[in-house]
Amino acid sequence: MRLRWQVGEFFVLLGVMLLIIFFATGQVGSPVYLYFCVGVPLLGLGIFLMWTGKNPVEASKRFRIVRNYSVKREKKKNKEGDKTES
Repeated sequence: MRLRWQVGEFFVLLGVMLLIIFFATGQVGSPVYLYFCVGVPLLGLGIFLMWTGKNPVEASKRFRIVRNYSVKREKKKNKEGDKTES
């Protein structure tokens, strides 16, 4: 997944650079539309690759003591419930 993110970053950077060059040539008076036509799809592809290639979010360690306690209570209840049913 990390490779997708890096390729996406590269395409975004390249697309932004091409769009900057396009706008700079437009200020001079003779815009080169090829830079725009290549820059926008590269920018879109880069954003798509970065979006799909992001690393999964790690579980929060903020309330791990409470979470572990509740999991232990559930296991204990399930074991007691199995004993009474038998």
